[in-house]
This record gives sequence, structure tokens and C-alpha cells, in this order.
Amino acid sequence: MAADPTPARARGDRLPATASAASAASLAASSGGADATGRGPAADASRRDRRRRGVALGIAAAAVCSVVAAPFGALAVGGAPAVDPRAATTAVQSSAGAAEGDGVELHLAPVDATTIIAGQPLTIEVAVENATAEALAAGTLRLTRADGAIDETAELDAWLASSGSVDARTAPEGVVLGEAETRPVAAGSELVVSFSVPASVVADAGDTPVLGLGAELVVDDMLVASGADAFSTSLAPATGTTSLTLVYPLTAPAASTGLFDAATLETWTAPLGLLDRQLDAVAGRPVAIGIDPRIIASIRVLGSSAPASTLDWLGRLAGSGNEIFPLAYADADVALQAQLGLTELLAPSGFDDKLDPANFTAAAAPVDEPTAAPGETASPAPTAPTPGEVPSTEMLLDWPYTRTDIAWPADDTVTAGNLAVFDGSGLTTAILSPGNVAPLDERAGAAASVDGSTAVVADERLTTPLREASLADSETEWRSATGRLLAELSLDAGGTPAALLATFGRDAGVHSARVSTTLDELASSASVAAAGLADAIGAPPTARTLVDLPEDAARVDSARRMLVAENSVSSFASVIDDPTLLTDPVRRDLLAMLDVSWLADRAAWETAVAEWLAARQATTDSVSVVPSSSVNIFARETPLPVTVLNALPYPVTVVVSANPSNGRLVVDDSVTAQIPAESRSTVQVPITAGVGRGEVTIAISLASTTGVAIGRTVFVTGNVQADWEGLGAGILATALVLFFGFGIWRNIRRRSKQRLADETAADAASPASNEQTDAAEQPVDADETPDADPEEPTRD
Repeated sequence: MAADPTPARARGDRLPATASAASAASLAASSGGADATGRGPAADASRRDRRRRGVALGIAAAAVCSVVAAPFGALAVGGAPAVDPRAATTAVQSSAGAAEGDGVELHLAPVDATTIIAGQPLTIEVAVENATAEALAAGTLRLTRADGAIDETAELDAWLASSGSVDARTAPEGVVLGEAETRPVAAGSELVVSFSVPASVVADAGDTPVLGLGAELVVDDMLVASGADAFSTSLAPATGTTSLTLVYPLTAPAASTGLFDAATLETWTAPLGLLDRQLDAVAGRPVAIGIDPRIIASIRVLGSSAPASTLDWLGRLAGSGNEIFPLAYADADVALQAQLGLTELLAPSGFDDKLDPANFTAAAAPVDEPTAAPGETASPAPTAPTPGEVPSTEMLLDWPYTRTDIAWPADDTVTAGNLAVFDGSGLTTAILSPGNVAPLDERAGAAASVDGSTAVVADERLTTPLREASLADSETEWRSATGRLLAELSLDAGGTPAALLATFGRDAGVHSARVSTTLDELASSASVAAAGLADAIGAPPTARTLVDLPEDAARVDSARRMLVAENSVSSFASVIDDPTLLTDPVRRDLLAMLDVSWLADRAAWETAVAEWLAARQATTDSVSVVPSSSVNIFARETPLPVTVLNALPYPVTVVVSANPSNGRLVVDDSVTAQIPAESRSTVQVPITAGVGRGEVTIAISLASTTGVAIGRTVFVTGNVQADWEGLGAGILATALVLFFGFGIWRNIRRRSKQRLADETAADAASPASNEQTDAAEQPVDADETPDADPEEPTRD
């Protein structure tokens, strides 16, 4: 189960400190506290780019200076007479998520406010964040303000550009408001110092719509860190409002699975769960939601077994009233797909492997009809399956979206030709980051024509502080970023006729509490007029030039290897009756591996890619021929036993073929066999001995019924002695012929001898018998008939 990524928070001990007065202002440092939590990688990266410099100098200063606190005393600044310092304390708070060697960073903001009201005293908090691996020694913290009015963006840029400098020549130059001694700051900790500033100090700045505040940290006479922020004041002229469109990504943490299980979804949609907090932050507020369809599909595939909290969450989403559009499934990186050479973006192919008919016997709960934004046509409500019917892929993915033609690639990843791929996939409008297009001389609305396609471009001046505010670790940091956002809007009020666009980062869901408070601040600002996504897209477009920012070559190569692996599984799947049982989950998991969220942790992604590829290889190796020892073949016609292993949870049908290396063995036909799930079976392949005897190598291979090669070819050595059978049979036949022939010859010879003997005996007795025969055969004349014997009685 994926973990809920809400960082824990802890408070440190409070330590005493003192402050001094400067110029005519009396300042007192008082206790202050701020939350310090671990930052997400995306937030750290943006801050480092803009603020963190001079890490080496900070660490060197910390190594030289003692970590034991020196006595604090009052200081007279700028020649002004010193005044009695008031009581002051500082708070040190540990931050377990501080990254090693990230530098020292300063944030400052009014207490409990994001704007400054003229004529009222101020309490300014300065947060000193030590994200290095070394303790930061005690030093001096100096609070300053801009020495002139800030009523143009160029002046604001000049003031903010000095933020983070450790060079005295480029540090913020302004009026010093005061100084305070700081206590040592442990590695990975944060120190918060509060300054009380009288109302006269703000009045001295004049009628400025934006007040610039700065801070400098000096350790052992060396500038270690500096910071500059700006805040809108109540003196800002009410010249108009800025139309602002906001877009928020409602997503889940990066995962390698294309569906979330019921336990994870129940945790996320429960009160204060990840998805529950995200929806609470934006529901009913003027912000468009780009949602990962994987969340909706993961709940729907559960049918009646879905936890009650997940169904309630879907109902709240449908009734939120926000503009909602779908991101790519699993928020798969659309720019990466285009750079892989795909002509159409990938989409899930099905969910049948996860659907249990028993969970769809009752009627599905109705879904609220969508509410379309002005000028838009809402998608029709999804069609629920009838009772007893398993929902189709379209039913599972369908939702009453406000629009479905938007592509939102990751920041700074689009290159030439990518927008055409989006268009070909039906995503005719792209949301582009400000770095992906060339800057203009003058500020323009979000609507743009880029590379022959329609796009809306996020405004950098608004998006940067918006994201910093949504990811702020502490209250001071949040008020600092939100104040700068409102200052930007107050300077632009009425200056840009078309709607501007600001987008939240993909990792905004981790700090959803900051999202809601930021949206509330924007809603209460008189300089902001909420605009819908349709307003930004439908405005007259400005021609913009695309800046080619291709994905990292190593990332593209890894993604390409995953595509090849998916194709291998698709071919292999022909061994089962329903190939989608294998191909559907692989496609979903592939899309999850392309999730934009993985960009925040490349090392974790590369590890996940290696594991994913290994799992796909295991799938294609799950059906194979079991190697065997050599076989002896003595009969001319005999079956060759081949053992086939099937490790899949489904029965497979394979064609077993044997290919001998020479003519000593002849295989006429292959054998088609079905192997039960998770078992091994022996298949008998008929073979015939050819001419001669000796060794023969038999290559045994498997294929699906469609001809796709399955597994590796196994080679078995055969010892053919089948000609002894023919020789033995010939000898036996000859012996039998001779035996029976001799018997017949003897019998014939004996009979011949007997017949000859009989004939000889007959010849010896032939004279007497001949005479008798002749006498008997001679005719008797009547006259020569002898008289009867007179002595013989006469018969009557």
C-alpha cells in the first residue's frame, strides 16, 4: 500500500535573544515559531535555482565561528543613538527533511498577514533556515526595506533579484530598519526572529503600492545569506483587476502499478487522507482540476466491494462544481511519449483482469450531471452498467468532464513536433510552462499559438510564487511567497486585458493545506478576478515561439526499453486463450511508470524501471522447455519426451517442435499441447531414426499457435542406435527362415524317400502280379469253358 506522504512536524526549544534600534525606529525581537517540515524535491529545486547561493561561504563561516552563544548587547546602527532593547526570544526548530549542503536561506513576512496596511505598526518575522550539514554560528540579522517606491514590475524585479546574494555588492540595498543578534542554528534547523516595526517606518516609504523588505545575515563580519520579499500595501491604487485562471493537478504519488488497491484508496479517501485533503483544498473554489483517471478507474473496478469512503469521494468530486478535465492515464508523461516516436499517445487497453462479476450484481450509484463552465459544453454523464453486467473500459474511464481536449505535459519537456502528436491524439490544447516558450517584451495573456497548435502558457511571475506558497514548509515561508504573489497581481491590476494562467506543481497534493489557504488569499484580494479555463483558452491568442526542451536522453532510452518489453509481452500473450489477461495489466503499469511524478526522483525511477523490466522478462520466460540430459534412441520410430513448464496462472497452448542437426533423426510433425496453469507436462514428439547411427543434437522449441516463438530453444544430445534394430531383425528373420526351411526340407526329403521306397517295393512285386493280371484280363472262349467239376454239387 502506498504511504500517505504527509510529513511529521516538530517544534524545538525557545532560546533568548536581543535586538537593537536603528535610525528613529525602536525595534524589539520577540519570540516567534514556525513549522519546519521536509520539502519535496521539486520545491527544493525551484528554491535552489532562485535563492540558495554561497553554500561554501556559509559552511566556512560556520566552521570558523564558535557555536557557543556570545553575550548579546545593544547596537547603535547608522550613527543613530542606541535605545534600550526590549525583550526578545528566538525559536529553533529542527527540520529532519533538510538536505545536506543546501545552503542558508532567509524568508521574511509580516506576522499573521500577507499584505501590509499603511499607518499600522508591523511585526516582521525572519526565518533563518540552515539546510547545510554544519552548524551555523551566532551572528547578526539585519532587517531592511527598499529605499524607494515599487510601482512597476521592473522595480520589483530589481529588488527581488538581490535575494540570496552573499556578495555585499549585490545584496539588497535599502534602509536599515534594525538588527538583532542570532543564536547558533544547528544543521537542518530553522531560527525565527521577530522584529517590531513602528508605523512611521512604513510611512517613510511613501505612497508605494508594494513595499520591499529584505534581510541579511552576517557571521563573523561575513555576509552568509540574504533575502528579499515584497508585499502589497493598502496604498495600491484600485485601477482594475487581473483575470486569473488557476489549474490544479489532482494526482497520487508515483507508483509502479496501474491501479490502486482498495486498502490504499480507503486510506486516501478517509478524512484527512491524501485524496480527501486535495479535494477539500480545491472543491468549490475557482480552480480547474486536472485529475488522473487512474483514481476514478481504481475505485470503479471494485464495484460493490469499493470502500464507502471512496464512493463518497467520487460523489463529492462530481458535485464540486469545478471545471474538471482528465490528465493522461496515470498522468503519463505525454511529452516523453511523443519523443519516443509514437504517433498517438498511449491509453489503457482494458480492465477485464480486475473485474469480478460478483461485484456488479447491483445497480451502480448514479453520478451527478456535470456543470459546464460558460461557453463550454459538458461531457455527458457516464453510462452505468446494468445490474449483472461487467462495465466496459469506456464505462470505467468515463466521467462528466468539462472538457477532454487538454494535454498538460511536465514543465519544460516539450520540443518541436510534440504538439502535433497531442493534436493527433485529440488533445488540441496544451498547457505549457513559461520556460517552454520564448519570453515576450510585454506581458500577454495565457492564450497562445505555438508551433501551429493551440496552447495556454502559464505566467512565470505568478506561477513561481504560487507554487512556492503551496509547498511552503512554515508559516513565515508561506506568507512570504503569498505576499509576493499578491504584490505581482497588484502591480498588474488591469494591465493585462486577457486572462493570465498560473498552475500548481504536480507535487502540490502533499501540502494541500497550503493550497487551500493560498486560494482563500487570492479570493479575498481586490486585485484578482477569477477566470475559468474557457476564458483563458478562448481569448485571442498571441503568437509564441516554442523553446525546444527535450527530455533527458537517458530517460527516453529507459522508456524505449519499456516499450520494447511491452511489445514482447504482447507477442508472448498469444499462448493463452485471452491475451488481454496479460497485455492489459502490462499497459496500465507501463503508463504508471511514465508518471510525471517520477521526475522528482530520477534515482527511484531508474530503480523502478529495472524492476519493471525484470518482471516483464519473468513473464516471457514463464513458459519454457525444461532442459534434459541426453537421450538414447534404439527404436526406429519412438516418441521423444519433452517437458514443458507453465508458470502462468492461466493454461497455455503451445506447439512443440524438434529440429535434429543431421539426418540420423527425422521429425515429421510438431505437436500442439495444452499445459495447465502453474504446472509442467510431458509432451511426446514422434521421431524416426534415419540412416546411420551416432550422436545428433536436437533443438527443441516452443511457439504459440500463431507462430510466435516462446521462450528459449533448448538443445538436447541424442544417441541414435536405431540400425541395430534392423540388423537384429534381419538376423532373426534369416534364422527363422533357415530353421523353418530346414524343417520343410527334411519333411519333403523324408517323404520323398518314403515314396521312393514304396515305389521300389512295388516294382519288385510287379512280374507275378502282372501275370495274374494278364491271366485275369485274357478273354475266355465259350467253347473253351471248362466243364464243371463233376464232384462239385450243382446249385439250384
